[in-house]
Amino acid sequence: MLTFKVATENQDIDKTHYVKKGICLFLLCIPTLALAQLELYGKFTEQGSIEPIVNYSGNKIINEKLSVTFFGLIRKTWSQALIGLSYSPGSTVSFSTSIGIEHGKRLPRYAASIWMKKKKTSLLLLGELGSGKDNYLYKVNLFYQCTDQFSFGGTAWRYHGLGPNFRFLISKLETTIWAMPAYDLEVKEARVMLGISLKM
Repeated sequence: MLTFKVATENQDIDKTHYVKKGICLFLLCIPTLALAQLELYGKFTEQGSIEPIVNYSGNKIINEKLSVTFFGLIRKTWSQALIGLSYSPGSTVSFSTSIGIEHGKRLPRYAASIWMKKKKTSLLLLGELGSGKDNYLYKVNLFYQCTDQFSFGGTAWRYHGLGPNFRFLISKLETTIWAMPAYDLEVKEARVMLGISLKM
C-alpha cells in the first residue's frame, strides 16, 4: 500500500509538472500571435513599503465572437498563469472564463469575468478562485470616459482596496498611466497604487 501511495503521488506531481510546462510554453509563444499588454505597478503603504507587481495579458482572436485569452502575474512571493476563452456577442459586452496554475498550489486556479459598456460608462466584474481557505480574488471596475485621454472611476479590488481610479492615455505611445488611492477594509490599511500599462 505504501508503494502504491508513493507511486500515485509521484504521478500527480508529474502531471502537474507537465501541465505547468505546457501553460508556460503557451504563454511564451502566444504573444507573438496576439494582442498583448504589459502592466507594471507598485503598491505603496503608509509604512513606506513598496510591492512591485508585473502582469502580462492579451488575447488571440479566433473569430468575431471568440478569443483565446491569457494572463500572467508576478509578485515578490506569488505568481500565476491563466489561459481561457472570451465570448463577445457584441461590441458592448464580453464574457470570459479561464483556468491555470498558481505558485505553491497543486490544484488549478479558476477565473471568470463580465465586461459591459454603455456609451461612455464601462463595468468590469472579475473573480478568481484557487485551492485553500480564503484563496480568492475579486475586482470591480466602474469607469466613465471623460475625454479621449482621461477616464475616471471607482475600483474595489481584493488585496488592494476600495477607492477612486484615475487613468490617462498617451495615445502616441499606446500607454496608460494610472493611479488609485485606496483603503483595504480587510487589513485596515491605506494604500496607493501607481502603474503604467503598455501595449505590446
